[in-house]
Amino acid sequence: MRAPLAALLAPLAVLLALTACQRKVKREEGPAADELWIAREAFQRGDTRVAEAKTQPLPQSISTGGRIAFDDLRISHVFSPVTGRVTRVLAQLGQRVHKGTPLAAIASPDVGSAFADQAKARADLTAAEHDFRRQKLLFAAQAGSSREYEISEDNYRKAKAEQERSLQRLRLLRTGSIDAVTQEYTLPSQIDGRLVARMVSPGMEVQGQFSGGTALEMFTVGSIDSVWLFADVAESDLPLVEKGAPVTVRVLAYPGKPFSGHVEWVSATLDPVLRTARIRCSLPNPDALLKPEMFATVVIERPAVSKLAVPHPAIVRISGQSFVYVLAGERPDGRKVFKRRHVEIPVHDSAAQRRGRPRTEMSLALDGKGPDLVPIVAGLSEGEKVLVDESRPHAEESGESSLTGAQLRSGLVTTAVAGASTVEDSLTIGGRLTFDDQRVSHVFPPVNGRITRVLAAPGQRVKMNDPLAIIQSPDLGSAFADELKAKADLDAAGHELQRQREMYALHASAQKDLEASEDNFGKAKAEHARALQKTRLLRQAAGDSLTQEYVLRSPMDGEVISRMANPGAEVAGAYSGSGNVQELFTIGSIDDLWLLGDVYEADLPYVKLGAQVTLKLPQYEDRLFRGRVDWISDTLDPVLRTAKVRCVLQNQAGQGAGPRAREAVLRPEMYEVVTISTPVRNSLTVPRDALLRLGDETYVFVAGTADKDGGISFRRRVVVANDQLPGDKVPILAGLDAGERVAAQGSIFLVGN
Repeated sequence: MRAPLAALLAPLAVLLALTACQRKVKREEGPAADELWIAREAFQRGDTRVAEAKTQPLPQSISTGGRIAFDDLRISHVFSPVTGRVTRVLAQLGQRVHKGTPLAAIASPDVGSAFADQAKARADLTAAEHDFRRQKLLFAAQAGSSREYEISEDNYRKAKAEQERSLQRLRLLRTGSIDAVTQEYTLPSQIDGRLVARMVSPGMEVQGQFSGGTALEMFTVGSIDSVWLFADVAESDLPLVEKGAPVTVRVLAYPGKPFSGHVEWVSATLDPVLRTARIRCSLPNPDALLKPEMFATVVIERPAVSKLAVPHPAIVRISGQSFVYVLAGERPDGRKVFKRRHVEIPVHDSAAQRRGRPRTEMSLALDGKGPDLVPIVAGLSEGEKVLVDESRPHAEESGESSLTGAQLRSGLVTTAVAGASTVEDSLTIGGRLTFDDQRVSHVFPPVNGRITRVLAAPGQRVKMNDPLAIIQSPDLGSAFADELKAKADLDAAGHELQRQREMYALHASAQKDLEASEDNFGKAKAEHARALQKTRLLRQAAGDSLTQEYVLRSPMDGEVISRMANPGAEVAGAYSGSGNVQELFTIGSIDDLWLLGDVYEADLPYVKLGAQVTLKLPQYEDRLFRGRVDWISDTLDPVLRTAKVRCVLQNQAGQGAGPRAREAVLRPEMYEVVTISTPVRNSLTVPRDALLRLGDETYVFVAGTADKDGGISFRRRVVVANDQLPGDKVPILAGLDAGERVAAQGSIFLVGN
């Protein structure tokens, strides 16, 4: 029985041995899980290469975000030092001004009051000086008491102090141009620069900065020939930042244009939440391209340091870890063997990014946006050779998607090449129509009183100085009565002075009496000047001094836009010091109107002063309103990230026929859309279907090299796109290069693929 059994088991043993050998052969046919076998053809095609890990200089630049701001020594906020009414606005938005250039003229009783106070103080000082000199002589001759001498000395010191106080007030006003006759103060610019903002119009009542009320900023004058950039640097990077370090700055509006400057200040404190220190960089800005409130990307340059490094494509990211494939030998068939090895590199701190911390260029290399070399902290030695696979992007799994050749041939996802295209030569913006602030005036009552008659109706055309309303005011009678009394006192003092001079010449009176009459005449003259200054502002509009009627007149030619006055209403005067002054009339012209619109930062390079503007209303299809861009703000809105643009539109320049062709149909406070002509330009564009949104970011899927089966790997990449323009092609401002292929129609299917 054993022989037949052995005969049966022998073939089975041979079969098992053959099976074991086949399994061994199969195990030897493919690489291990941590190996790659690369054929020679891949190296010959240039898909892969071998690079040596070696120590070489690497940049140590720090990249962070920043914000453009005014140099605070080149900006001035202009307030009025006097209370009064703006009679003329002398400077236009965007105008270049120098120190001392007049900005506005203000009719103010403070001017007359300052001159009158100074004249009275001078007269009081003269009288006190005469008395002090006389008492000093009498005391020296033992003809006067020490008490009278001390009193005269005290009075002289008080008068001298009062004279100095009045001179100081007048000296403050003399920083501008003042006219004692018209009581007009001309507000000057305090620095050289450009008029950035203007918040006043003719006829507006303004509060004096030193009057104790709430003063309104009237103008902002600034220069952006040189600007500041504020940025935040992480605590760990602070030792690398030095004063004077060069910086390179880029902004969204000009992605291809770098701006250079240097670090001039590093904060001595840290932000307690972000754990960052603020730095300030000074940037020359001769072309005024950088505007305050722009966001910018800042690279702080540092000297290179020597570190062990490998090319960026050699790094393979798997589950958040970094690996390289190290050359481990060559197979008999010529294929090179690479073993996977874990390495340590500077890791991008995503948690810190969420807290707003900046990152260095080394960490940026992991995102494919930094340098071509990546430093190795541990896991690799000098001279070891690693695999560099150029055929595919080694990205995080969440940023990479793949499609097979069959899927691509089915048309599920199409691709397109990013290339230069002609972008539309116009820009459409929305805005609000408003008055030209030189063609509108807000009329306030200058005196307290009661309105007895209203002489102008809404919609009525008026000329400059036409009567609008009559106000019965006790201020008018009081002012003229004060003037008459001051004139009578001056005449009496003049007569007494003449009499004392004649008597003194005949030795019929004492020198004391002559000096006293001279002092009284000086005081009366100063008081008369004060009364005249007060009535001069009222005299032009005074209707009847007996009935105490004040005629409120139009300050300009125009139309009565609105009226808030009615007979019998009690009004508070603008010169009375009351804080509740009511506007009675608005006089304006709408022949030309302003449209104030917002232009996105990315569109700023294409909007030029003087550009043609057109507006068409759906309810007036036969009319086309034309105008021009006459001002572009030097600053950005910090919330909307837009720059304010002002367009002047001709309200009566419509086309068409008929009696209404020249009728003004545009109205202030309308919200309309205008088209601004822009220069024809070529821009790198992609199909609109290629753009996807993820949170606040816009991105595309960039195609890699096709494999043998026609499959393609797509890598997600963040781009900056101007998707506000109409059309199927969208300009790409940053993030793509010409010739790169992106997923177009159906790109949404790559999300989460």
